[in-house]
Amino acid sequence: MRTNERLRQALSQLFQQKTVRQISVQQLTKTAEITRGTFYLHYKDKADFLTQTEQQVITEWFDAAKTTLAPDGELVRGFALGPALRYVDTNHRILSVLFDPQFLQFRPQLRQRFSQELEAYSQHVPVTSNPPLDVQITFLTSSFLGLVEAWLADNRRYRPDFLAQAFRQLAASEVTILADWFSLVGLDSALVTEKA
Repeated sequence: MRTNERLRQALSQLFQQKTVRQISVQQLTKTAEITRGTFYLHYKDKADFLTQTEQQVITEWFDAAKTTLAPDGELVRGFALGPALRYVDTNHRILSVLFDPQFLQFRPQLRQRFSQELEAYSQHVPVTSNPPLDVQITFLTSSFLGLVEAWLADNRRYRPDFLAQAFRQLAASEVTILADWFSLVGLDSALVTEKA
C-alpha cells in the first residue's frame, strides 16, 4: 500500500475521535505504520499533507470519471456518473473526512473544478441563455455534490449505478443541455437496482 493511502486511512481513522487540529504528524505516522522520516520525504508538514490529499482526491475523482463525448462532433471531456460514484463508494472514508466543514478548501476547490469542466463543455453545446449559464452550472454542481454528500451521510444506502441513473433523471437535458456532461457511460445495468 502506498504511503499516501496509508496516511489517508490513518487520517480517516483518527478523524473519528479528534478534530483536524488535534491530529499530529506523530499520530498520523504511528496509525499509518510509517516513520516520520517517510512522512517528511513526501510532505513539508501536516498542512502540506492535507492540501496534497485534497488535490489528489479531486484529481483521482475526475480521472475515474473521465469519458469522452462528442456533442458537436468534436471530442470533449465528459463526466461518467457510474465510475464517478463508484470512486466515491470506494473512497467514502476519505471523502467523508474531506467534506467535513473543518476542511475549508475542499468544497470550494471541488466546486471550482466542476464549474471549469462544465464551462468547457458549454463551448460545445447550444446552451440557452435563460437561465444564464452560471446559474445552470451552479445548479448542476450544487445538486450533484449535495447528492453525494447526502449519500455519504446516509452510509451509501443506494448502489452507485442506481444513484447515477436517478441523478440523470432529475437533471434532465430538457432542463439544461449541460446535464449531458454528466454521462451515463460506464454503468453496469445489472447494478442499477436501488439497494446496495
